[in-house]
Amino acid sequence: MIDRPMNSLSFRFMSFFFLFRDYFSPPTKTLERVGIQAGANVLDFGAGSGSYSIPAAQLVGPTGKVYAADIHPLAIEEIKKKVEIKRIKNLHTIFTDCETNLPYSSIDVVLLFYTLHDFKNPDPIIREFDRILKPKGILAVIDHKFNKTKVVSTISHATSAFELRDTGEKSDKSKETLLIFSKQDS
Repeated sequence: MIDRPMNSLSFRFMSFFFLFRDYFSPPTKTLERVGIQAGANVLDFGAGSGSYSIPAAQLVGPTGKVYAADIHPLAIEEIKKKVEIKRIKNLHTIFTDCETNLPYSSIDVVLLFYTLHDFKNPDPIIREFDRILKPKGILAVIDHKFNKTKVVSTISHATSAFELRDTGEKSDKSKETLLIFSKQDS
């Protein structure tokens, strides 16, 4: 489903870059804009080194759960190390490129940050989000290579289950806009 997992050196470089990105654009602020609440169940799909998964686990608290999914074994390994060091009990990893094996309608929020452009065929992945999201659940998307029109087109091509909320942010031509989709009642 994803073009190819990156090699070890590329993954390390990407993780190092994320440290700088997260310093200037703290993940917690983005997660608060998404509306993650205490007790929520969250899937961070394409979690990378856990930049958003770990703060999400703190936001949902002990009554919520976060699932960090990635295709790269180094990503899963990195997140597991961080979880152990920080003694986080509500974050679980999933090694996958599509199917999560999460129960139907069990997730409140799916985070799809900086990965949509990497999918060869995004339709099965987006349909998986439709399957696992609760009615009125949220699919939050940021992509630095796709503008708003391309993201909306890609999501709507896969399923009509998601409706874009007006985020009131950057113009259609801007990259890295946070787009929030609500799952419609089935």
